[in-house]
Amino acid sequence: MDRYTKGFVVASLIYFFLAAVLGIWMGGSDAAGWVRFAHVHFNLLGFMSMMIYGVGYFILPRFNGRTLRWPSWVPIHFFLANIGLIGMAVTAPERPSNGFILFAALSVVSAGMFAVNLGATMLIEPEKEEEEPSYAEETSTSAGVSSKTEGKSVSAGQAAVTAAPPDAPRIDPDMRVGEILTRWPQSVDVFVGHGFASLADPEHREQVKQIPITLRMACQRHNVDLDYMVAELNEAVSPSSAPVAVPGATASGATEGKPAGKARKGKLARGESIGADHILGEILGAYPETEKVFRKYYGDGCFSCPGQATESVKQSAMMHNVSEKRLLAELNRTAGF
Repeated sequence: MDRYTKGFVVASLIYFFLAAVLGIWMGGSDAAGWVRFAHVHFNLLGFMSMMIYGVGYFILPRFNGRTLRWPSWVPIHFFLANIGLIGMAVTAPERPSNGFILFAALSVVSAGMFAVNLGATMLIEPEKEEEEPSYAEETSTSAGVSSKTEGKSVSAGQAAVTAAPPDAPRIDPDMRVGEILTRWPQSVDVFVGHGFASLADPEHREQVKQIPITLRMACQRHNVDLDYMVAELNEAVSPSSAPVAVPGATASGATEGKPAGKARKGKLARGESIGADHILGEILGAYPETEKVFRKYYGDGCFSCPGQATESVKQSAMMHNVSEKRLLAELNRTAGF
């Protein structure tokens, strides 16, 4: 939370305490009419409203995947709301008066600022920002760099990609279990033979295909020897099922005409740089080593949160008040970019 958003929450707790004190005063004596007025308004405009202001400013824009429309209004709203409420409580004994009307008007204006600011944030589409280069593009040195491949000089951006030999392993520990089951259906027998008995059920296999868990992570959870499992899987799959190299692929793993680092549609695969729109669970599935980065910024709760399956880096950064650029930079650096 920023300074003024947190200030609303703190002020709300203070007003809640003051309202409680005034309530005791009212219950223990024949208190003046302004005491009842202050008690009611400290509860409504103080405790309840300011708690809503603070939580609303923090939560609602983030739940809509947007930034607050006019953040510069928040400090003004904070001071108007507090001055208006305290002023009304002080001038309540002399009602009706010009002073009371002035302070009441400040309270109304402050409430209107909140309603307009949040309403515009949720209902008006934000202006499209110019697309900035991704982390991978900023750090890439492919432009202007040449390399020699088989006696033929080519630029790094057009580096040749040679097909893997037929006997090369096609499955590696960091591939997703769902991807393995999709590309090589015959691998299910190996999984079942190594203790993944639930994969014998077709319905459960379809569910697993939607979960971004890598072979490494699955073996750790089921206490299965990873190296032996990889060897068994590669022996079980047909050599003809080997992935075919894409002609014109760049040295950074992007295909010709598709710059490296751009978030593609579909699930994140190992070898791709991490973008703001990639889902947290997919990132952990493709790059388990990024777990330490998420723990650093989000704590242990990130790994039991159901939002991991649907929340992007951009959304999570907004929700946790973390710099999106800094988070992406650390994730990509940890992933080897």
